[in-house]
Amino acid sequence: MKNPFKKYSLPVTLFISFIAISAVLIALLGATSYYITTREVVDETISSRVLLLGEINKQIDYQLQAIEYDALVVASNPTIRQYLEEPEQSFDRIRQNDEVIDLLSRYSYVKHAIHSVQLYANNSTGNVYRGANGIFSRAFIDHSPTYPEIEHTDAAWLGTHALEVGDYLSMPEPVISYYRKVWSASGKELGILVFNMKLASMNELISADAVDGSRYVVDARQRLIVEAHPAGAEAPDYETIRSDLATTLQDRSVDHRVTVHEDGKQLLIWREQPRTQWVVMDRIPWDRITEGSRQIQQTIVLTIVLCVLLAIGMAWLLAGQFAVPIRRLVRVMAKLKGGKMDSRVANEYENEFGYLNQHFNTMADEIEGLIRQVNLENQQKREAELKVLQEQMNPHFLYNTLDTMNWHAISIGATEISHMLSLLGKMMRIGLSSGKAFITVAAEAEHLGCYVELQKIRCKGRIDFRIDIDESLQPYAIPKITLQPLVENAIIHGFHSRREGRIVITGRQQGELMKLSVQDNGYGFSPDNRRDSSSQHGLHNVRERIRLYYGPQYGLDIQSEPNVSTVVTLTLPLVRESGDDRRLQEGEESDHD
Repeated sequence: MKNPFKKYSLPVTLFISFIAISAVLIALLGATSYYITTREVVDETISSRVLLLGEINKQIDYQLQAIEYDALVVASNPTIRQYLEEPEQSFDRIRQNDEVIDLLSRYSYVKHAIHSVQLYANNSTGNVYRGANGIFSRAFIDHSPTYPEIEHTDAAWLGTHALEVGDYLSMPEPVISYYRKVWSASGKELGILVFNMKLASMNELISADAVDGSRYVVDARQRLIVEAHPAGAEAPDYETIRSDLATTLQDRSVDHRVTVHEDGKQLLIWREQPRTQWVVMDRIPWDRITEGSRQIQQTIVLTIVLCVLLAIGMAWLLAGQFAVPIRRLVRVMAKLKGGKMDSRVANEYENEFGYLNQHFNTMADEIEGLIRQVNLENQQKREAELKVLQEQMNPHFLYNTLDTMNWHAISIGATEISHMLSLLGKMMRIGLSSGKAFITVAAEAEHLGCYVELQKIRCKGRIDFRIDIDESLQPYAIPKITLQPLVENAIIHGFHSRREGRIVITGRQQGELMKLSVQDNGYGFSPDNRRDSSSQHGLHNVRERIRLYYGPQYGLDIQSEPNVSTVVTLTLPLVRESGDDRRLQEGEESDHD
């Protein structure tokens, strides 16, 4: 399927796109608003319930600590310890039975939350009790299914269970029990003291406020201790969430809240008591929490419909406004493509359309300027070629004249003059080069050698010349008469009024480039004190010829330090082909890239 943005007209595409995007954004905004509202209600509910459950936890823990303290007091009572250390049938122990039972019963009479207190003696086989309070045989606990939970600890809370003591006392009322071992002064275990707490007192703690959901208190093993439900509401079964709750509570990275699913979505909020690891939780139906959010949802849906209708009108208007400047720009681009280089866009915009129009006009100006520059450079190149041709014609006449002078010098025995004329003639012959603009590095080195020999004769050995060009560069082509102006410049401007000096000409290959350098130890110059323009005429001509032939990325680099040295380095491409047309073509392409 073809991309609709590439198929349909711009106004239609913009109109449909704007409607689609607006509808999606408005729908997302409505959904986000509903979600945020619901989230705020839920978060507010959670925050308030977490604080409430924290207070309930504090009250429950206060009650539990009070019972633990009472148990500690009883277990540390010298009368209890002495009673348990006496043999079961001793007179003192029998005499103290009523006194110990009174001591135990006092807590159930005085403390509203305490149901009963029981003492299980290690050395007792019989049972002495008054109601649910009394002294019982340790065997009852040892055979109890809950004994493994307290076997290896000094004190522990056990969850809800029926109060049952052997065959002598059986009561259906469930209690919560606190077990504490009784020790002698020497560290011997004497028995186990049990404080039984009424579930009714726990109900009073968790039912003090009206709740809109179910509330549970479970022990560390997720066993139900007590529960409360709204008046007239059906009581949900705790066992339906017990397995999920146990798995969740085992993950300590989970926060104090989680949502679970049953017949309907429920919000479960809990707080754990760190000391006892008991958990107080509320389970609230999700519909009851989000009742207010559903009314907001209806308002949001109506608002979305109105916004979409408004967006349709705005989309049609904006589509037309966007199409006008783009169509205008396209028309002007077509004119420019057709060769009308003075075509420009009337820019009346200050936004992105103005940016496009302005940069299009700037681009058109630059293209027009580049065309003029190319035409100018082509004209300069043709003039340079004509100038070279004219210079080649003059050496041809001079070459014939020098040959006549050489034979005359030989006839009169002027050998030094004859040698100089031969060198000059060879330079003219290489310079003429059958009209070619390029010669090999070997021919250029030969031409330079002739010039150096002439300078040695003129300077009478005051200047030391050394030519060191790699053999690997010999077959490559360069513009003719390139090195000689550099050496001439070094002699004239580096050693004027000096008695001696040294000039080193080197050539090296570096990858796909050749580096030719001329170094002298003459006067040099500082960057702030360049030589005058007339003295740089030869270097300027060499630089321009290289730029025209090869492009602006090649040329001359001059490094000079006053009274130390000057190094002129040529950077040229490695080209084996010697055709002038190919050189010029490469120069034009590289210059215009």
